[in-house]
Formats: sequence, structure tokens, C-alpha cells
Amino acid sequence: MLDPLDVILIFDGLIEPPHPKLVVCVQPEEGWFYRINSRPFLKPCVPLPRVPDHLWLDHDSFLHIDILMLGDYIVEESLKRHCGIIGKVSPALSREIKRLTLNIRYASLEDKQRICAVLPD
Repeated sequence: MLDPLDVILIFDGLIEPPHPKLVVCVQPEEGWFYRINSRPFLKPCVPLPRVPDHLWLDHDSFLHIDILMLGDYIVEESLKRHCGIIGKVSPALSREIKRLTLNIRYASLEDKQRICAVLPD
């Protein structure tokens, strides 16, 4: 259904206040995503400049390297309600995403490797 680095829009009820949020698929088989934020207040994060590769963004943003698990229902509903895939994070950022993923403290080495294995080289 989704490929690594595809971006979808979900309603995120886990943030305060709850609101729609762009998320990036980082492990399709597991349903693992990273959130996109407008500011780098959550670390670690990767800058996502709007120009030239992310024109689907309203402004420069940041990819928060923190695993968010989404079930199939949430993903399928998002794709139906928001006209499918919104965009794709530039594969040129994969190296930095992988580097920061490998430094996540709370995830197992196996989980981190599962994410890195599907991201483009």
C-alpha cells in the first residue's frame, strides 16, 4: 500500500491539541511512521526544506525521528479521506534519517535495522 518515505495526512489524537498531522512511512510492513513538525522542538529531527524537493509542504518543516505505530485502518482511512499519498520525502535525506534512527534509545536494534533496511540508499 505505502512505500518508504511516502507521506500521508492523519488525524493525530496523541498530540496536544489533537489535530491533522503529516506523517512519513518508514517501515510499511510494521506500520511505522515519523511525524512532520513545523518547528524543530522535538529532537532528533531532520530538516525538510520545502524547496526544491518537498513542494507539497506549506513551509520548511522537520521530520521527528520517533516511531509512531499506525494500524491498517488508520492508514486506509487517511488515504481515502485525504486523496491518497500527499508526497514523498526526498531519498537524498535517507542517510541522515538512518543515522538518527540508529541512535533512537528506546527502540531495539532489530527494530532500528528493520527501518534502515527499507529506506533508500
